[in-house]
Amino acid sequence: MAATVPNVGVRVFSDLTPTVASIDARQTYAFMCLPAPNADNSIEIDQPIAISTDDTEKIALLGDGTAKDAIAQIAAEGIVTDVIFSRCEYDADEDTQLGHIAGSAANKTGIWAGLEALSEIGLEPGLVLSPGFTHQRPGDAANPVLVAADAFCDRIIDCMAVGDAGGADRETAAIAASDFATSLNVMMGWPNVRIWKDGADVVAPMSTSWAAAILRRDAEVGNPYKAAWNRSLKGIRGVATRVSHRDGDPTSDSNYLAQAGVGTVIENKLLWAPFSTATDPTVRDYRSIKRIRTRRSIEKSFLRAMRKYNADDLGPHLAVLIYQTISEACAERRALGAIIDYDLIWDRALNPNTLLRDGGLRVKLRFEETPELVDLGIYTEPQPEAFDVLAENIAAALEALGDPNIRVIAS
Repeated sequence: MAATVPNVGVRVFSDLTPTVASIDARQTYAFMCLPAPNADNSIEIDQPIAISTDDTEKIALLGDGTAKDAIAQIAAEGIVTDVIFSRCEYDADEDTQLGHIAGSAANKTGIWAGLEALSEIGLEPGLVLSPGFTHQRPGDAANPVLVAADAFCDRIIDCMAVGDAGGADRETAAIAASDFATSLNVMMGWPNVRIWKDGADVVAPMSTSWAAAILRRDAEVGNPYKAAWNRSLKGIRGVATRVSHRDGDPTSDSNYLAQAGVGTVIENKLLWAPFSTATDPTVRDYRSIKRIRTRRSIEKSFLRAMRKYNADDLGPHLAVLIYQTISEACAERRALGAIIDYDLIWDRALNPNTLLRDGGLRVKLRFEETPELVDLGIYTEPQPEAFDVLAENIAAALEALGDPNIRVIAS
């Protein structure tokens, strides 16, 4: 009995799909949700659009205000990128405005409109920011915009929110960061930065320049696996509040802020921001922004690519293809320095007969991201034996003179 439909003659069953799926790192895009009361009516409420930082005509449609200023601040970092923008409702009352930006997850308003960006415009948020609206703490509690952004990032997976800590001192900034001590999704900067606008020195949120610096670093290396800090911010003139930094002194403001989960700027323009707000002991091991972004990027990259294998017959051949695909992707990232090493494991306990019968397959992947150097300790101590070397060198030099009247006596 034929296993295919009977036929007299020759047939060709062509399948040109690749056998091994391609696991690619995606480009990072910033997503901004802001009010734009002076915008053209063509900029709809809660409708994500793409705005290139060098598209002057489209930027002009935003009208004067926070949104237009934020686009200009990103462009000032020397990058050309598409920014995902969603206009929210405007209200003169600050608390109400925060509510409009935080939006509704059920109704896809405010920040939650960004979930539709991939299907609407083909771009997916990698960084979320709402400059000017993330430093407030109504009722001495967490900023509602960042609360929404934190949950939003969980939905995207490889996405982080960039906010600002308010207040005039480092202690107040630390309190703001502590609101998100258990989150792996939030970066918080302090203080504000100084930029040049319309021929005058003005104060602007640090979060915008920080996000732009991350975008620039990703573009330089072609992936999200490298740290963006310890590099100068190009678009700022300085900081609004001085942050002390003394190399080797852990009591300086810069170290206090870093350990509190607050990114900052030292020496006027140097971004000093290795850690997220994750200071709680339950998550502190993953507070490094570089490590978080690397792991989330790798995890996210599997989802769409591995969908290729759904509906194929589950058997040894398919399992080999899946393991080979994952291994090749990890090996490539190891070669790039993104991860130290990895293990792929077939665990029979994770794949009981009941799971296999239902078409399930479980692959265990273990890997460690490559950390960036954060704390370099150099220990110095006296070396008395060095004087033995000095004495030997003196003796050798005197002997080399060849003067019979100069004698060298060894001890």
